Amino acid sequence: MFSLLSLYFAYRRDVVVAERYVAGLARAEARPAAPAARRPAERLPLAA
Repeated sequence: MFSLLSLYFAYRRDVVVAERYVAGLARAEARPAAPAARRPAERLPLAA
């Protein structure tokens, strides 16, 4: 039983690390080369 739990948590750790890595790559690609002019944030409606 212990080995199944350790395998599961090792798998989850690898998945979380991979998701963070891919998110970091996507964030690096989405960052513009030159800083753009900032525009004010839009007001979003609250969920009911």
